[in-house]
This record gives sequence, structure tokens and C-alpha cells, in this order.
Amino acid sequence: MQQNLFIIMSKNFYFLFLLIFASCNTTHYFVISKSHTHGIDFSNGKWLVGEIEVNPYAKEKLTNLALKDFSEYLNERVKYSLNEKSLLLPRQIPLNPSKSTILDLKKGADFDYYVNIKSKNAKNDLSNFEFADHFYYKKQMSFAEVTIEVYDLNLGEIIYSQTSGGSIEDENSLTSKPTTTVIIGCYNKIINDIKKKSIKPNSK
Repeated sequence: MQQNLFIIMSKNFYFLFLLIFASCNTTHYFVISKSHTHGIDFSNGKWLVGEIEVNPYAKEKLTNLALKDFSEYLNERVKYSLNEKSLLLPRQIPLNPSKSTILDLKKGADFDYYVNIKSKNAKNDLSNFEFADHFYYKKQMSFAEVTIEVYDLNLGEIIYSQTSGGSIEDENSLTSKPTTTVIIGCYNKIINDIKKKSIKPNSK
């Protein structure tokens, strides 16, 4: 009886192990280095997180996560653009903006820094992604890419820019929302890079 119970438990453990192992190997991420990959100095200034451009299903989750992460460094010095009624800004700011575009943001908002987060995603179509050559085609794959840029509104400069790409094999995934999983995974790759390199307010 005990031997049979041990065999059943062993089989269940083996099945669980395979399930976990499979799920761990169906998601892949990497970071695409940009020209501004050093850390960020969070020690001063007022910060504004712009409206995040992302899949509607992932928008609330990614927005809450971004505000939480930046608040860890900035506390009350960071605001979300959609909560600030007095701003005279376009809802979406293009990536890699010109100096004049960044300086124009300063005119419409009394902030020192602007955080721009954008994401795009697709299923089995890599034509519009920077990381297309890094993956081979698989059936039922979800792909996503997240970019975080930070602008110094006083100098009109991009002070941080990083993009992360990722994929998940839908068929073997344990999540019901594979695209959201990849988007959040890509975001976490970048935010971990920021946390590793950046200057906290009390570290000077």
C-alpha cells in the first residue's frame, strides 16, 4: 500500500516538475541596448509618467506597476499624466523625440523629467519588431516589445532609453493571457536594469 502511494506521489511530482519545466522554457526575453543605457539620477526634480501606450488588456496592470516602481525612488515627486488636469500635452509622445519636442513638453508641464513607456505586440508576425532575427518562427507564438525612455525637460535631452523584447509559446504556456505575460516580462527586464544602475535620492 505504501509502495503504491509512493509511486503515485512520485508520478504526480514528476508531472508537476515537467509542467513547471515546460512553462519556464516557453518564455524568452532579452534587452536591446540603446544609446542611453546608463542609470538614472532620481535625486532631484519633479517627474511625470506619460500615458502608457500598450495593449488594452495589459494597460492597467502595466500602468500600476510603473507608477509603483518609480514611486519607490521618487515618492510624491512622480505623477501620472492622466491624473494631472492642468497639463497642456499631447496624450502620446513619440519615441526618440527631437530636442525641440522635449523642450515643448516643458512648456506644457511644470515638470523636470518625463517617462515615456510604449509597447507593441503580435502573434507570429515579427516584421515590425527590432528583434526579428533573434527568434525562429514557431506556431502560436506571442511576441512583445517594451521601450522605456526618460527625458530631461530642462535640457531637452534623452537621458535613458532601453528596449526589451520577448516571446512566449502559447501552446505550452500556463497563463490565459500570454501577451500580457510577455509585456510585463519585458517591462521587468528594463526596470531591473534601471534599479541596478540608478542613483537613489539618499545614495549621494
